[in-house]
Amino acid sequence: MSSPGSHGHASLSLSIGEMNYCSPNITMTETLSLKEDTLKVYEIGYLLVSSIPAEKVADSAAYLKEVLSKKGAVMIAEESPELRELAYTMIKKIGTSNHRFDQGYFGWFKFELPTKEIESVKKELEAHPEMLRMLVITTVKENTYLGKKAPVAAPASAPVEGVVAEVPVAPVSVEEMDKSIDEMVKEA
Repeated sequence: MSSPGSHGHASLSLSIGEMNYCSPNITMTETLSLKEDTLKVYEIGYLLVSSIPAEKVADSAAYLKEVLSKKGAVMIAEESPELRELAYTMIKKIGTSNHRFDQGYFGWFKFELPTKEIESVKKELEAHPEMLRMLVITTVKENTYLGKKAPVAAPASAPVEGVVAEVPVAPVSVEEMDKSIDEMVKEA
């Protein structure tokens, strides 16, 4: 991208409306650093290993939050980790052996952070010995959380107030149904 007279530096062309501006004085590195200083909204969903004692889970989440704060993150929202069944068994190498996990503590953070810091945040969180898995996404500042799924109700053995019981219906022949349909059509 060098042009004659730029002495090895990439030139930057800006197009603003009808105006074109070329500056041989801005290097590609400076252009990238300007871009990296912008703030973006991120969300990190994480799974911590289920071998953490329940009373220590909050400490692990606090450590993750501290890593974000040290890098300049401004918290928008979060959910504390809760033990959940995993859809499949995950394997994590701890020391010299592989450990299998069918459960994990799932939590998330939504925060604003300079883009230049996100890679170092990912590396530091992934290196945490209790981190089973994590996912970082870019998102919007607005609340997009719809809440937890409603629990599925178990069939009740006793009638519940306000709920209509199912009424048994006598079997109807095809001729009777046809006759009923014909009558409804005539009325309409």
